[in-house]
Amino acid sequence: MVNAYFGIIDSVLVIDHDTTICDNIILIEDAQLIIRDCSFFLKGDLIALQNSLFSVKNANFVIPQDFIYQFILAALDSATIEISNSRFNSANLPVNGATIDRGSFLMDSVDMDGAFITFSIYDNGSINISYSNRAGEFVVLGDSAQLSIAHSDTVLVWLGFPEGSSGELHGSFGMEDWVEEFTYPDSTCQGMNYSIGVDSIYGLMLATMVEDSTDVTIYDAQLPSSGNIFTVPICDTISGLEDESHYDDWVAPFPGRNLHLVNSSIRAWNLYFFGNTDFTLKSSIFGECLSSDSSKTTLMNTTCDGFGGHIGASGSSFFLTFFATLYTDALMEENSISMFLLTNFMFGHLIARDMAVSVIYNTILANPIQIYDSATVMVTGLYPPSSAYIDDTLSIRGSATIVRAPDSPFEFEGYRVEYAPEEDTMHFIQLNDRITEPVDDGELCKFPTFGLDIGTYIIRLWYFFSAFGTSDSLSFDNTVYLGYYGIDEGDPPRELSLSVSLNPFSSATSIYYNIPQLSELELSIYNICGQKIATLDKGTKKAGRYMTTWSARNFPDGVYLCQLKTGNDMRTRKIIKLR
Repeated sequence: MVNAYFGIIDSVLVIDHDTTICDNIILIEDAQLIIRDCSFFLKGDLIALQNSLFSVKNANFVIPQDFIYQFILAALDSATIEISNSRFNSANLPVNGATIDRGSFLMDSVDMDGAFITFSIYDNGSINISYSNRAGEFVVLGDSAQLSIAHSDTVLVWLGFPEGSSGELHGSFGMEDWVEEFTYPDSTCQGMNYSIGVDSIYGLMLATMVEDSTDVTIYDAQLPSSGNIFTVPICDTISGLEDESHYDDWVAPFPGRNLHLVNSSIRAWNLYFFGNTDFTLKSSIFGECLSSDSSKTTLMNTTCDGFGGHIGASGSSFFLTFFATLYTDALMEENSISMFLLTNFMFGHLIARDMAVSVIYNTILANPIQIYDSATVMVTGLYPPSSAYIDDTLSIRGSATIVRAPDSPFEFEGYRVEYAPEEDTMHFIQLNDRITEPVDDGELCKFPTFGLDIGTYIIRLWYFFSAFGTSDSLSFDNTVYLGYYGIDEGDPPRELSLSVSLNPFSSATSIYYNIPQLSELELSIYNICGQKIATLDKGTKKAGRYMTTWSARNFPDGVYLCQLKTGNDMRTRKIIKLR
């Protein structure tokens, strides 16, 4: 096995012995890189430009990836990538593939058991697949793009509806179906100048990819995904999406398009934001959400079930999750900035690469953070005790640390904790001086409560950092309710208040609520879709301090909302369950 470092190639090179390359490969002019009769490991991108050729024949071609979409295979400017009579492996993680401007990708008799490629076919690009298993997924949107697949299996084809186009889709296929022939666009379509031809395929799945200013109707279909691309610079909110739903006669709540579903089902809603868009997705269950360019994307009270892929940010976009539950990877790339607030990673990884910067607060991670290149993840957490009393000394736990790649320009400069009564947040009192030693899920400080009144207090964490020669800070708040050891002692409360335990690993949550006067009240628990799942207290209550518990033992992990209503007043607190 030969280990080599490459780069730009402008000549003909033949490799016929086992080789590992840990570098990007760029082929230019009339260069040819021919791999044959060997094992070839490429840990990097492969970009073929101009009239160049990358050819793999009778070989074991491996792209060992550490995370999803780490590397790309791209053919541009009349270049060709061809793989034939070979095995292809990408560590069972998807690889990016792209063709554009007369670039072509050919795959013939390839065993893809350990690999998956997501191909994007742009203007004048072409892909020809034959006699290959698990051939991949193909997004067809480009003008004069061509896709031909024959005698293969397990194929996902995204039917693109470019800006200004219209068309219909009648029916779909299943994983167990044999498809003799399928072509698209059909006679119902306008403004779609590409061609898709399928011949003798087992396991053909169809999905749609819809852009702005389109008119699309789907009849009698069961689609694994419905993708929607947004590029028009508007600010809007999308809500009410739910994966694995059937629609008898329904128009999707998306601006700038008419997406009409008739007797059709969608397993995963996928959303892609580009340009200067500013979108909030809330109260939804979706499959994939990606933010790019200079877009701003907010996920609020949502669940990404991962059926459609992952969540991610690239370009110079801003990506925020708030009260979100994630069953998938989060891939933060390029110069993106992301914040994960009160978010649960049930599965998957938080991955940061390039110059991406991420901030997490009170976020539960399922796996260690993966960090690469010059990326940075600021880790913060603030967890006051679930039961807290006056005339005591409390332990305030949390996190204030940093996970950074070796070339990251960011440095951790310390943290400070302070507090203030909920009714007077203009005057905070320090609990400690700045501490420069990072804390990862440990004690941040002590909180002496001697001489304090009962009630709700704001605990504030200041996080200090520097980058590019400039110092800065972020602040994060949480609340704690200080009571008597005897919950009903003391004078009547002065205002309506609600506080809950914030221990995400406990199935039983303590809930404290103060009623300042005789009131009709309702204390309820809601899931992230706004559905009431439990009523803990209801009726007339005299002024006083009350406590109850809610057991989440029979409910799935995730984020819940505890809501206290009295007349025209209301208080809401979150509950995170993770076992």
